[in-house]
Amino acid sequence: MRILSGEEAIKAMEYIEDAATAAAYACCFRSKCGSVIVKDDRIIGKGYNSPPLDVKLEKCLKDSLPANFKSDKTCCLHAEQRAIVDALQHHPDKLSGVTIVFYPP
Repeated sequence: MRILSGEEAIKAMEYIEDAATAAAYACCFRSKCGSVIVKDDRIIGKGYNSPPLDVKLEKCLKDSLPANFKSDKTCCLHAEQRAIVDALQHHPDKLSGVTIVFYPP
C-alpha cells in the first residue's frame, strides 16, 4: 500500500468522486456502487451496479433464495464489470495498465 500526497492525492479524490457520481445511477436494492477505469489521467470507462440490462425490479432477486445460499451480496452486475464493458466498447486498445477506482456504499 502506498500513501498518496500532493497532486496524486488530489487526482485520486477526483476519480473517487467520479465513481461516487456513477454510483448514483445504481438501481440495486442492496447497495449503490460505482467504478471508473483510468488510463493516462483520463477516464475510459464508467460503471454502476444494477440488474442486467438495467431492468427495473420490484424487489431483489436474492430475496427469493434460501438464506443459506452462498453468493454475492446482490443479484446485480457489479460496477467494475460495467466499467470494463464500457471501456471495452469505447477504448478497447487502452486497457493494458489501467487503474480501477471503486466507490463502495
